[in-house]
This record gives sequence, C-alpha cells and structure tokens, in this order.
Amino acid sequence: MAFSRGIHHLLLGTLACLLVIGLSATYWAIAGQDSLLLRDDNPRRIEALASVQRGNIFDRHGRPLAETVGQAKALQRRYPMPSTFSAVGYYSLRFGASGAEVAYDHLLAGSREVRTLREFFDRRLLHLPQTGSDIRLSIDATLQDALVTAFGDSRGAAVVLNALNGEILSLVSQPGVDANALDEDWEKLVAAEGQPFFNRALQGNYQPGGAIYTFLLAHAITSGFDLTQPFPQAAAPIKFKDGMTIACVFEPDSNELTLTDAYAYACPAPFGAYFLSEPGIDLGAILKRFAFDNPTALDGFPLPAPINLPAAPSDIPLTGEALELRAALGQGDETTAPLHMAAIMAAVSTDGNLRTPFMHAATRLPGTQQWRDAPADPTTIPLVSAEAAQELRAVMRRSWSTLPIETSAADVGAQVAMSQSGEGIQLWLNGFVDYADEATFSFVVLLEEDEGLSRLFSIGQTLVLALDPS
Repeated sequence: MAFSRGIHHLLLGTLACLLVIGLSATYWAIAGQDSLLLRDDNPRRIEALASVQRGNIFDRHGRPLAETVGQAKALQRRYPMPSTFSAVGYYSLRFGASGAEVAYDHLLAGSREVRTLREFFDRRLLHLPQTGSDIRLSIDATLQDALVTAFGDSRGAAVVLNALNGEILSLVSQPGVDANALDEDWEKLVAAEGQPFFNRALQGNYQPGGAIYTFLLAHAITSGFDLTQPFPQAAAPIKFKDGMTIACVFEPDSNELTLTDAYAYACPAPFGAYFLSEPGIDLGAILKRFAFDNPTALDGFPLPAPINLPAAPSDIPLTGEALELRAALGQGDETTAPLHMAAIMAAVSTDGNLRTPFMHAATRLPGTQQWRDAPADPTTIPLVSAEAAQELRAVMRRSWSTLPIETSAADVGAQVAMSQSGEGIQLWLNGFVDYADEATFSFVVLLEEDEGLSRLFSIGQTLVLALDPS
C-alpha cells in the first residue's frame, strides 16, 4: 500500500509539473511572446531588428537623407547628407537612435503586428523581413548644407521655418556628427567638448538677452506708447553692482534714441527706461503672451534641457528693482530655445498667430509609389494683433537696413541681439524673409561663442541668399 501511495504521489507531481510547463508554454507562446522578444538580452530581438528593412528618409525635394543598404541579415543605415544630422539623427543597433529616426520610428520600422493576409504569408510563412514606410521631411537639404558650411567650426544653432504653415526647412545644431562614422568615432564624440549629440536648436535653453526687446516693443505698440519719444543717455551701458554690464551691440550715432532706434542698435538703456517708467508693466504677462509658459516643441524630439540660472552671478546682493530691470533686459530666469524664437518670428512675419512647427511632411507605404501628406496641426496661438505684427515688421526692416548684409530683392527684417547665459555670450539674429507671393520665411541664428559679428553676418547672408527662389 505504501508503494502504491508513492507511485500515486509521483504521478500527481509529474502531472502537476507538466501542467505548469504547459501553462507556461501557452503563456509565452501567446500572451508573453512580445515581452520576451523585447528583452534586451534576447538575441532573437537583435536578429529581428537587424533584418528590418527600414524605410528611407527624403528631404522636401526627394533627396535621400537616410537609406537602408545591403543584403538581408547584413543591412546598414547610410546617410548621404551628413549636414542634416541635427534633423535626421541616426539609427544604430549598437547605439540606439535620435532625431527623425526615433521620432518617426513607428513609420520607418513598420508594424510588428500582422494585420493583413498578405503580411501573414510574407512574414509568418515566407519569413520575409519586416518593412517600414518611407517618409519625406520638410527639410531643404540644400539650405541645410549651406548653413552648416557657413557655421564652420562655430558652435550654435539655426532654424528656418515656412512662416505661413510652420514647416521646418532647416534645423541646424553645430557641432554636428557624421552618422556614417558612429562605430569608429562613438567614444570620441561622446567625450567631445562641443557636445555634438546635444541638439542646440531644440534642447538649447538660452537667456534671450536683447532678443526680449521684440516683446517689450510689442507691448509698447499695443499699449499706444509714443515710439517717437527720445530717451536721453540712450547709448550708456547698464552696469549692475555684481559686475554684469549690458551695453549696445552697435555704437549709435546719437546719445538720444527712440525705442525703434534702440532696437536697431540693440541698446538696452531705452528699453530699461521704458520698463521702469511705465507703471503696471508685467513682464511675466508679456512673456506669457509670447507662449513662454508653453514653449514650442517638436513631437518626438527632445525638449529644452533644464538650466539652473542663479539670480546673480556673484555674492553681491542686488535690489529688487535691479533684479526686475535685469529680467526686463533678458537676463533673468526666463530662457528660450531657438525653435520657439523662430516660431515667434513666424508669427510676427505673418498675422501675429503662432503655428506649431512640424517636420514630417508625407509618408509612402511599402510597395507603393503614392505619397500621403501627414496631417498638420491646425492649432494657432494669438501672440499679437495683425496690426501690431505689421508695425513690428516695419521696425525690423529698418533694423535690417543698418546691417552690413547684402540684401536680395526680398523684403527682409531682422534684429541682432546679445545675451549672457552662464559664463558665455550668445549672439542672436532673428528675423523674416518675405518673397511676396512666393513665400514667407522666419529664421533664427544663434552663436554660442562671441566670435565677433562677422560670422553672424556671414551666416545671415548665406541664409537669405539660399532662400531666394529665383
């Protein structure tokens, strides 16, 4: 009897084990196969990713920016235009992905789900590789290449938008990376002083400095302030007790300047005097009106990086009025990214409404020739009235006319500004180019290092000439 009971227990134990094994096999075969496949230590996952025929990326004119080359099980990603790295990014089984490669990965890699009978036969029975869709970006590769060349070895960013609909024509961050050489240069690039993987156009968080004068000028226009009123001692620099000095970028020919004169010469004193003399100016409300509380972002791309800005660069305390004045001159706690500033310039150059910038223009499904336009975000945010935007454009045209930049037949307006973020100095060139019935563009150029204005003007001239449709 004891022997029979032992056999009985052994049989029950064996059956229980088989039941557990069966249930486990059923779970991993049906419900848990995706989580198992997605484990980083699963070699089948790497093999599956390596066999994916990623879709190609093209610029707005059909020029290839990223393509998959090679044979099955030996596919490689190639980037014919390294200058577009800050927009396209990279894709690597070893190092991950960035830029458009990761933002639109769900399109480029294709769906892992089998949705049609054709896909079932191709992928489950014939074991054909997963195939992604091609995408077309709004980027103009020729413009992008020209701007990257104009930057040379300088650090900074540039953004060019179609002001009428928010298309991103150029997104430059320098220094950049040749995504074709990641395997050879990865360790060196990660440790590089210039942080080439940091996208300054999107992630850079800079104090606006003199770029804030556009917002103060907009407030003066909308509040009915007399723009012909001169301010005395307008060319004098503003010095703070802690050592910070904010001065004119250009030397004016007079010591009495109106706000529009001060805008052209990038002089702080008249704007500081306007801010302190006009009761009830709420700087926070002004910046909120220009969407500083909800800055422009590009879906799927990195957001501006946090920045810790002390209220004063030294231990010497400043009065509340001094701190308010410093903030009004763009050297407070508020920061902005070049993309957001370009979106503001687009609003100023059109009807005063901010549009959401976008880069994904169209998609082409595998095995088809037809492009399908990507849906654009119709949302607009009113910044200023159309009349105020028109007055701002007139001031910016005058400012542009004082710059030593060759002007084409286009209607151009721009502002030069200086800011101090951290221990560095930045130069801004913010403006618009209007070709009447052809197109209207907005642009921002930012140089991180104070290399003098000549480099800024050279980039600006390259930009304007490259936008000429003739």
